[in-house]
Amino acid sequence: MTSTPPRFALLTVAAASLLIGCAPLPSFHQLRTETRSAVQAIADHLPPATRIKDRSTGEEGPCRRGTASYTEHWAAYPDPPFDGEQFIATLVRELPDDFVVVDTGVPVSDPNLAIDYRGMTMSVYVILEKPDVPRVNILAISRCGLPAEDE
Repeated sequence: MTSTPPRFALLTVAAASLLIGCAPLPSFHQLRTETRSAVQAIADHLPPATRIKDRSTGEEGPCRRGTASYTEHWAAYPDPPFDGEQFIATLVRELPDDFVVVDTGVPVSDPNLAIDYRGMTMSVYVILEKPDVPRVNILAISRCGLPAEDE
């Protein structure tokens, strides 16, 4: 996984948006498939026997006019003891280079990671739901594509 300064990341996303604007838009089904696959790639790094709850609604999300996005949200509950800082550090080292770490510039006390993955915005953060009950939230918002009704 690579790390990109915020200014360069914005330029990269803007350039990619211009290029993608010329390509045919992906279907909503394709957005859903791509986004679930990216979230699964993160979840694959969780300890065995981690319980995962899919909190996704399956509904279209906002995008530019005439398009839609898809949001995938998983809440993962690894058995204690679970070291959130170590989990995030491992992700940074082990994810492929197309998962690009983005510095949001927002200080957060919980272990977290912001990622750009092929035009998708991802967030991974660890919180303690109750004392000693860790939860890993994995959230991904797809790139823009066709609304479900246009498929």
